[in-house]
Amino acid sequence: MTDDYRVDGRSAKDIAAITLAWRDTLGIAEQWAPSVVGLLEISVPKVIKDFALVVRPDPEMGDAEAYTEFDPPHIAVRGSVYAMARRQDGRSRMTFAHELGHLVMHPGAAKLRSAEALLKATTTIRIFESAEWQARKFASLFLVPDHIAIQFNSAEELAECCKISAQAAQIRFNETAPLRKLKPIPDCVSSTIRALNATTSAD
Repeated sequence: MTDDYRVDGRSAKDIAAITLAWRDTLGIAEQWAPSVVGLLEISVPKVIKDFALVVRPDPEMGDAEAYTEFDPPHIAVRGSVYAMARRQDGRSRMTFAHELGHLVMHPGAAKLRSAEALLKATTTIRIFESAEWQARKFASLFLVPDHIAIQFNSAEELAECCKISAQAAQIRFNETAPLRKLKPIPDCVSSTIRALNATTSAD
């Protein structure tokens, strides 16, 4: 759902740790482009009792692409988004990961449903207490954690290999740029390289 609501505050670092823990729990720690459909249909039900992924006809979903509810725990997704996610569409994969973020971070959180309450809440919620901000951050870091993002030399390559949108790939590529810098060569190695190169030059 697009309605935002206040939850316990979490930093981006906190959310990154949560995403890594869930990737590890679901057995996808090193996978570049895990199947989000497979995760929600097979893997998540093995660790969350009574969880189900529910695919609904588009007209039943109204304007929502997907939403998460907790009694019983389930994620409902519109049929067209499900079909696109099965084809590894980047935007649809992000939708699945976003709802997974709500599922694992926000169980029991009270949603604000009236338009008036929602308007008031969205003007007073601090960013780190926003359920929607947290779920967006979770989705981005779950699909492309830092240790995977730094393996790529361009946003285009990242988008293709990790099956995310070009926009999402550019954001993650930029965010991880400082981690991608080459480490300095240790002195013991550089001195050997200089000596060998000097010998080659003398020949």
